Amino acid sequence: MASDSQIEYHLRELEAALDTASPAHALPDFRQDDRSILDIGCGIGQSLIVSGDEPGCLRVGIDVDLQSLTYGRRHYPHIYYVLTSAEALPFRSQAFDLVMSRVALPYTDLRASLSEVARVSASEGRIWLSLHAFKKVAHHLFASIKAGAWKDVLFRLYAMCNGAAFHFFGLQFRFPWKNRYESFQTRSGFARTLRQLGFIDIRFPAGRHFLCTARKP
Repeated sequence: MASDSQIEYHLRELEAALDTASPAHALPDFRQDDRSILDIGCGIGQSLIVSGDEPGCLRVGIDVDLQSLTYGRRHYPHIYYVLTSAEALPFRSQAFDLVMSRVALPYTDLRASLSEVARVSASEGRIWLSLHAFKKVAHHLFASIKAGAWKDVLFRLYAMCNGAAFHFFGLQFRFPWKNRYESFQTRSGFARTLRQLGFIDIRFPAGRHFLCTARKP
């Protein structure tokens, strides 16, 4: 995706985040006692923008796309933007009351990124994560087959195998030619990993989006 198109995509997401009637609207329950919020894969900070701008709350967004962070820093100075990956969060342990991620985690090494989420989550901290169901990866696979995009078909098959490996064994593998991760997630496999990392109250709210919430005791 071109850089300008990436910013346009994030701006459309901001519109959806502000419009509770939008089919794309999906946000955690922000609370007044959330004194620190981390958004993994924040883009321009669209989800953090909706969380408010009270000076008593620390809002931090991380992403691997520098242009998106630069745009966000220029337009929303009450948010702190950090260029880093989910697998290596540069924050102290137990730093955040709420850790959220919309769409980004399925493109990471989940064992590493979720371990970091657990580390930076405060005692009684909450997590809110948007995930990829099997049908999403399957839809992309069939679209690639229909378009005759055979290199992408190979990658989609990898993503499906990677999701199965995570479901059954809690393992993932990097795609060698693109140097990236992608997978689908299942409720049972994902919940098992969260329990191993010490999370409790693991829930998958019903709705059009595949979401997971949990709490760090």
